[in-house]
Amino acid sequence: MIKKPAGGYKLIFGYFGLFLILIGIICLLPLFMLFFYPGEANELFSFLIPGLSSIVVGILLSLLIIKRDKMRLGKFQDAILLVGVWLLAILVGAVPFMLRGVFSVGDFSYSMGFADSVFESTSGYSATGLTVFNFDTSAPGYHLFTFYRSCLLLFGGIGLVLIVTSAISDRYGLKLYTAEGHNDKLMPNLAKSARLILLIYLGYIFLGTLSYYFIGGLSLFDAVNHSIAAVATGGFSTHPDGLPGIIAAGGINNLNIPINAIAINITSVILMILGSTNFLLHLFLFKGKIKNIVKDCEIRFFGIMCIIFIPMFFGAVMTSKITSNDPFLALSDGAFLFFTSISTTGFSTVSHIKALGEAAVLLAMIMMIIGGGMGSTAGALKQYRVVIAFKSLYWSIRDRLAPKSKYYPHTITRLGQTREIEQMEIYESLGYIILYITIMLLGGVSLAMISGGVYGASDCLFEFASALSGTGLSVGVTNGLVWQEASGTMVLAGLAMPQMLAIRWVLVAAMFAGRLEITCIYFAFFRIVRDILRKETI
Repeated sequence: MIKKPAGGYKLIFGYFGLFLILIGIICLLPLFMLFFYPGEANELFSFLIPGLSSIVVGILLSLLIIKRDKMRLGKFQDAILLVGVWLLAILVGAVPFMLRGVFSVGDFSYSMGFADSVFESTSGYSATGLTVFNFDTSAPGYHLFTFYRSCLLLFGGIGLVLIVTSAISDRYGLKLYTAEGHNDKLMPNLAKSARLILLIYLGYIFLGTLSYYFIGGLSLFDAVNHSIAAVATGGFSTHPDGLPGIIAAGGINNLNIPINAIAINITSVILMILGSTNFLLHLFLFKGKIKNIVKDCEIRFFGIMCIIFIPMFFGAVMTSKITSNDPFLALSDGAFLFFTSISTTGFSTVSHIKALGEAAVLLAMIMMIIGGGMGSTAGALKQYRVVIAFKSLYWSIRDRLAPKSKYYPHTITRLGQTREIEQMEIYESLGYIILYITIMLLGGVSLAMISGGVYGASDCLFEFASALSGTGLSVGVTNGLVWQEASGTMVLAGLAMPQMLAIRWVLVAAMFAGRLEITCIYFAFFRIVRDILRKETI
């Protein structure tokens, strides 16, 4: 029997169905917390309604491609599918936040509005960590919703496409793996590669949880959530002031282990580094191929960055009031800020980054623009593109100074292989860097204009850069707060509600664009417009 083919938009909508099933499952995962917090059962329907609805619609859409020969997606149709999947995930993921409290107290007093719900969902799925969440532990379903935010980080950080790919075979023809940022196969079979990445990812989370719990003294709930946030380089916390707030509160967990700030910070740094490193390098580590790791261009670049910038962070933080001229505190706070910024995680050792001084804030912005390794959970430009940019500058100078008869190869060592870099790859890297910086500058100006001068250009640029890079460090713009140097506290800036909503929508766009690496959105828009105009895309 000859199967009917499925291609074009029918194939896209069929794939939407597969992803909607996954999105629905993600909505249902927080319900496992009811075994530990049965008192929050009234919030069951806040997750059940969007979760089951997404699964049902997903099953119906998937019927479009079940038992059909799946054709290859056309040019840029993979971009349409990827953008559509992430939009669906964000919109469905926002529904539980909008329903919070409705089934517990019968009103929307504890829920988040549409804009804030979309903001939180986008921040979670993009593994950013900027938040407008209500951390009141007495609010309905506090533990369920806090864990739900971590679930968004978990699946958003590793990638929705990678999760689905781990469950299906290569014959489905998904061309989204590289578009989502996972451009390196660990194994010849793509599905097996995805499963291995997922296994490594979960293994690090498990080990991080053990360290936070048995050494750091965090509660099991806090340990799990912060371990997910660190490996996903997301930065969501269970406390309004993050880890500094938990450490400042002190106390002991149910094993009578006291809070250990040093152990917590060291664990966080290790997990952040692991999360921001290409997953293929982890496989080399497990196989004992240390030379492949040491020779890797991203690892060497990261080492150089540590040597140059950690002393700079130390000097910047040393001049701030918070360290009281304590060299050890300045070094630990400065080094932590370096790692949390370049990994685009967004954790901090202080409640407000402004307390570390303006120089530290500027350095942090530079690091979070560079970001982590290609093929990791980190965001931003990615270190590989920056390496290509510096290498191309060096090659250009070297080639111009060399005799005309002399030829120097343009090689780079990455992921265990030394290869010649093609000119097109250099152009693409430099082009993306220019595009990224341009959008960042325009976004910063947009926030400054919306705030009506309440925030300075540097604060607006930092906040937008944080959203675009998926870092989550904030100087207060997201929540309408402004830093008071004299008192060392954050106070309300006095922005009107329309201004706050506009700021958050701009940041939502930044987080979404940064997660999909900008160009994917353009390609999707380009293909849709041409299809509407009935023009062929060759």
